[in-house]
Amino acid sequence: MVSTDFFSSDLEQLRDLQPADWGDLVPRFRYFIDSPFCKPIKITERGQVIAIGTSMFHKDTAWLACIVVHPDHRKKGLGNTITKELIDGIDRKHYPTIYLDATDFGYPVYKKLGFQVETEYAHYIRNQKTEGQVLSENLLEYEEKFSQEVLELDRKVSGEDRSGILNDFIDSAMLYVNNSKVEGFYIPGWGDGPVLAVTDVAGTELMKLRIQTYDNAVFPVENTISADFVTDNNFVFRKTSRRMYLGPKRVWQPRNLCNWISGQLG
Repeated sequence: MVSTDFFSSDLEQLRDLQPADWGDLVPRFRYFIDSPFCKPIKITERGQVIAIGTSMFHKDTAWLACIVVHPDHRKKGLGNTITKELIDGIDRKHYPTIYLDATDFGYPVYKKLGFQVETEYAHYIRNQKTEGQVLSENLLEYEEKFSQEVLELDRKVSGEDRSGILNDFIDSAMLYVNNSKVEGFYIPGWGDGPVLAVTDVAGTELMKLRIQTYDNAVFPVENTISADFVTDNNFVFRKTSRRMYLGPKRVWQPRNLCNWISGQLG
């Protein structure tokens, strides 16, 4: 089977592939279709979409995301096929390193294709509401004057230049600003609400804001500050997933990634 581009007319079929514990695929693929930084693809059979996935391109790295096989078509090698199609569509000279987040279903496929485990993400879910948080006065709405600081903070933490996609959502960011310096940011409403911070205080204060909206949290296992925070706020550990890479290993700061964004940034 050969993949083809994923179009807006395919969105209505996503409900048949939607994993129960993932965020809604429709807004994600709507963005993938419109973004010049993404290339969503599909595999079809008799007009039915049976496998999907996308690649996302940053300055010199790429991510694979939202790789899903229809429940009625699993164990046919489709996960392998569409992942290889995504990899083959990436110019490895320009994007030598490819990342993805692997579920238990996908892990064996990606391992066979040469991906290596870099770390694990811890997934938590809230089982009881907590009392309202007292929010810091250092939390500010994004202003354009902070643009370069936010982008530089993201580069420092992620180890990637993700400014192309990040600029599509930066206007809605909430910042933690201390002594006129941006120490962290949170983007509500975008995917799983990423939180990146270069100080523990900034990360904790932004997470206080985030849990007013979200009942889940996902972050690298190295971030013990986030683990302690969510545990203290009635979140319970649910599962792990694996951050994997293909190509040269990059330097990043997992301890400063307080909440990861799945499927729309990497």
